[in-house]
Parts: sequence; C-alpha cells; structure tokens
Amino acid sequence: MMIKIERNEKCPCDSGKKYKKCCYQDPEKNAEILRAAARSATREEMAAMLSSPLKVYRLKVKLLRMGMQEIGKEISRTMELTGRQTLYDLHLAIQDAFDWDNDHMFSFFMSGTLFDRETEYSGDPLGGHIVTGLGVPTHPASKTELRDLDLSEDARFLYLFDYGDELVHELLVAAMRDRNDDDRDLPMVVDEIGTPPDQYGDDEFYTGAAQ
Repeated sequence: MMIKIERNEKCPCDSGKKYKKCCYQDPEKNAEILRAAARSATREEMAAMLSSPLKVYRLKVKLLRMGMQEIGKEISRTMELTGRQTLYDLHLAIQDAFDWDNDHMFSFFMSGTLFDRETEYSGDPLGGHIVTGLGVPTHPASKTELRDLDLSEDARFLYLFDYGDELVHELLVAAMRDRNDDDRDLPMVVDEIGTPPDQYGDDEFYTGAAQ
C-alpha cells in the first residue's frame, strides 16, 4: 500500500503546479505528502488524508505503581499534544509533568498489557531505539507520531519508565479535537491531581490500596 508520486505530475496539494515546483521543495509539506502516499492505496485516500485537520489529543496519565508497590491515591497529569508529536515527545512530556529524571529507558504498550512486545514502542533517554535482537523487535518511539496509532477516545495504554524500578502509568485518551491557532505551545499540562512521590522512593505513597 503505497502511492508513487512522480516529480513532473501535478502536486497532490491541488495547487495546479508540478510537484517538483511546489511541495517537493518544502521539507515539511513534502514530508506530509510522502507520509500520506505511504499510507494510502488510492489517490482519493491520499487526498482525504492530506485534507484532514490535525488532531489534538488530551491524555490523562495516571501513576499506577512504582516497583511492586501500588500508589494508594490518584496522582495524575492531563496533557495535550498534537498528532504530529511522537511517543518520544510524549515520554518527555510525562517526564516533565511528573518531575522524573529522564535517565532510563522506557516503553509504551498500546494493547494495555505490560511487556506485550507486539505492541511495544520503546526508546532511550536521548530518543534512540532499543534493539536487543531477542524476540519480537519493538517499534521506535521517536519515529512514531500519535496520529500513526489510530487512537480513539477512551482508548487506554501503558507507559513503563525504568525497566528496573518499573514506574508504571496508565494513559487514557480523554478527548480528541481539531487543532486550532491557539495550540502553539503543545505539549501542555492542563490538569494536575496529587503530588508525585520521589522517583527513588517515598513510603507515604506506597499503601497498596486506593484511598
């Protein structure tokens, strides 16, 4: 499933110009066209994808446990990101919102099941991809945009930070909307509940039962 665009044909943006004289010369616009071409089986599908408005995702991130200890009261951050931002961008936003030290590897599990390699997107603190050569390879978080994941409202998935201490978070897609001109400073935290514990341990938060 991929459409090949010849440089001398009309530009998919419908400007009437040749592709090579139009969006081909603009790296950002050309990237959008190539992305749509790679995900479309027909010209109609590609045109629909190019004309679709960019979405903003409102994600509620809730800390579930640290190590084997469950968090006894709600500690969450709700944030907004655009569809063009990657899972690595989301990782950095979570790190900032929870005041974690971006010093360990991480994974997202889109199935909602921890350690499900089939749906795992992983990365390291600098945005590199983790390649172990063992089992099913993971997907690169830094090369996966949110809009690539076919997310829907009420979808849930997991985020694991630090494979040793295992800081486990649940993410809920709380809302989706079209991007507007005011959405220039995303990602942005729009709601905070609770104070995150110290990354390296704070016993008062470890109760094992919801309060």
